[in-house]
Amino acid sequence: MASQLKVDTLTGVTTAGSIDVTGEGNSTTTNLQQGLTKAWVTFDGTATNTPRNDSLNVSSVDDDDTGDYGVNFNNPMGNINYSSTFGDGEGNATSGMRFLMDAGSTTSSQEIYGRNVSNSAADCNAASVTIHGDLA
Repeated sequence: MASQLKVDTLTGVTTAGSIDVTGEGNSTTTNLQQGLTKAWVTFDGTATNTPRNDSLNVSSVDDDDTGDYGVNFNNPMGNINYSSTFGDGEGNATSGMRFLMDAGSTTSSQEIYGRNVSNSAADCNAASVTIHGDLA
């Protein structure tokens, strides 16, 4: 018979913010909090005021210039050494869009640059950003 657990909050016994999950094969564990996405956003970088299509832990997206965006977090990261993944959802293989992390990133915002196949600044109409790391 299958079991079902319904709870509103999970808290570790030894450390409140630390829960280990047994992995496949029952020989290793993964820390649950370390594996969770801490922030993500999809947005149209070609639109006025860079509207968010959907997001988690993102208060706003700044449009600082052509292909220059700032993703601002509701809850800051614990340090600047978080991981960022960027994407271009346009589905156009010839667009060659790529994103670069800006050295101006902080624990409260991820600054990124969009570049086209010619390495010129370019806006993206279907950008996405995912952040992993420790929250403050």
